[in-house]
Amino acid sequence: MTVISVSTVGLREVGDLSDAGRIWTMFVIALGLIIMAVFISSLGGIIIERRIRQVLGRRLVERKINSLAGHIIVCGYGRMGSVISDELKTAKRSVVVIDADPERIVMAERTGLFVVLGDAQEENILEAAGIKRASVLMVALTNDADNLFVTLSARQANADIHIVARAQQETSQRKLLKAGADSVVCPQTICARRMAGLILRPAVVELADMAQRGLNLEVNQLQVAAGSKLADKTLAELELPRKLGAHIVAIRHAEGQANYHPKPDTKLSVGDTLVLMGESGSSDAIERLQSETAG
Repeated sequence: MTVISVSTVGLREVGDLSDAGRIWTMFVIALGLIIMAVFISSLGGIIIERRIRQVLGRRLVERKINSLAGHIIVCGYGRMGSVISDELKTAKRSVVVIDADPERIVMAERTGLFVVLGDAQEENILEAAGIKRASVLMVALTNDADNLFVTLSARQANADIHIVARAQQETSQRKLLKAGADSVVCPQTICARRMAGLILRPAVVELADMAQRGLNLEVNQLQVAAGSKLADKTLAELELPRKLGAHIVAIRHAEGQANYHPKPDTKLSVGDTLVLMGESGSSDAIERLQSETAG
């Protein structure tokens, strides 16, 4: 009778039961119902609690994204998008990832990135990622048509945002530029040039790799801010190589013209972008110097 009651088969009594037997059967049935109720209640509580945590966590992420300004949006967390996001995160930049694949979103969340689940081609998804407050949009979807549509939507939403788009085909580069992209990257072209560089200029490629790996060498850029000590000074007056171990190898002036291998009497102005090469940490030292002065 215990087996019949616990298994809820509900067969007839196996024999004439005594009063004690009937009481035992009633006890087993009542205990089974209590255990089942507790189990269902606990399971329901776990499911509801997990759902509540997901909702609260999602709202917390949304609030954090809404508080961001000047951040970088990466559309697509595939092979290229994940590398871009990791590099930007390592550089301590605020990154918001958009992807329609829930598994990729979970992977991005695990690395500590802000995420938005959805199709980047939809305007509400771009708005959820803070497109109007973002400074840069990286479009790294696998389809050129999707990248083109996202570029068009983003440019309409934010006329000042800097857009870097990926092109699978070389023929798509001009279309993306016309759609509003500031820069277009074709992975196949870059890969081909790098392979040729390994044959024609191996030392230059090795130097660039050393800079990326941070082996006591770095290449970086810095814009001269208003009130900076760098403004209205010549390179000879600043003596950056002697003081901070950094060399300015190129200058893109605020007016747009580029100056490669500037001379010592070159004067810096507010808005100039400096391309620096030097020991690891030298660009940070220059940026701290400029921040302290500007502040």
